Amino acid sequence: MWCFFIFAKKYMMKKAVIFDMDGVLIDSEPFWHKAEIEIFGKDGATLTEDMCVTQQGVKCLHVMQHWKELFPFLTRTAEEYAKLVEQSVFDQVTMFGKPMQGVVETLEMLGNAGVLRAVASASNYFQIYNVLDKLDIRECFDIIHSAQDEKFGKPAPDVFLHAAERLGVYPQDCIVVEDSGNGVLAGKRGGMTVVAVPEPKSFDNSAFDIADYKLHSLSEFTLDLLG
Repeated sequence: MWCFFIFAKKYMMKKAVIFDMDGVLIDSEPFWHKAEIEIFGKDGATLTEDMCVTQQGVKCLHVMQHWKELFPFLTRTAEEYAKLVEQSVFDQVTMFGKPMQGVVETLEMLGNAGVLRAVASASNYFQIYNVLDKLDIRECFDIIHSAQDEKFGKPAPDVFLHAAERLGVYPQDCIVVEDSGNGVLAGKRGGMTVVAVPEPKSFDNSAFDIADYKLHSLSEFTLDLLG
């Protein structure tokens, strides 16, 4: 009887955990905000932290297009701004990047349990690889997928759905770990279980109410969340 229970529980467990990167694996959201505020500020556009927070989880180029629409007097193209911002973030990650609390332990726990692990990020591949190499965790992931390959970024679910497809797992058998409202919405739209790990000042934001679970950090992640 006990053997059957253990087998049944293992069978019903989620088969994969798909991690967002910025703000989940690495505390890099401040790097993006700093880059955007400084670079656009030099061209006369005033951005604030709160404005930047609304765009978390969105593809960089789409964010730049959003700021261009908000400040039509800007003369650089969205593509030019994207390159400047991405280079600034790359440099900041290289110099100052550190893993979020509980990241290494959670990845090890999942690996030991035989759970597939993926990164699905709005960042492009050169940013993703820079982060994973800086944290020395690239080898922890079965696949790495970027919204660079998608027509639609978050809050569309495409980046998560295609990550699941590459893993060979049904969406309903996946957990998505996200720190942004856009990412949480994308995971839910994809039919996945969503674990939100918001930054402290946003923890009570209503955007995270639709998440299945909400944690203060990945240190609170346990195998029980897999079902």
